[in-house]
Amino acid sequence: MESNSTNQNNDIRIRPGRPSDAADIATAIIMAVGDEITEAFAGTHDRVPLVHDMFRQLAGRTDSQYSYKNVLVAEDAATGRTAGLIIGYDGARLLTLRRVFFRQAKETLGLEYDDSLEPETSDDEVYLDTLAVFPDFRGRKIAGRLIAAAIEHFAPLGKPVGLLVDPDNPRAEHLYLSLGFRRVDERPFAGVMMHHMQV
Repeated sequence: MESNSTNQNNDIRIRPGRPSDAADIATAIIMAVGDEITEAFAGTHDRVPLVHDMFRQLAGRTDSQYSYKNVLVAEDAATGRTAGLIIGYDGARLLTLRRVFFRQAKETLGLEYDDSLEPETSDDEVYLDTLAVFPDFRGRKIAGRLIAAAIEHFAPLGKPVGLLVDPDNPRAEHLYLSLGFRRVDERPFAGVMMHHMQV
């Protein structure tokens, strides 16, 4: 994802992802999917570092859904520390992008996936895959700024922007509603039915 967004508020700027962000991207993905799904990927708790390594490798590539090229980073302007990030891509590219994930999951974790896995997005939307704000930076409205920057970035595609939210996370759903999203249907993610929202 490329963006010229340099909005500043509370000393936070938003910039495009870089290869050097790969470790932070991996951490953000794990934060976003949560401990339960992360451990399901890992198989056992002691293998969780392998999940981080898998996502770090995917983030450093240019051809995966988790690539730094699909990322906008919120960065502390004074220190350069990553405050949070968002990952998004054209839903029409999902099947191609996630084949790289399938290969990496097999190589790193011994997991077998194929195209029969239910897609979490569709061709007719831009998908916001991951949103995370790191603990030291919470309470500064960074999540909303990242979403707004992503919506602006993807506007030229002329598609609605969609995301999934866990029904057990009403705080997140309230944030999305406040930003203009509306619930359109339900979709599965990792075996759990999620609220599918679009703006």
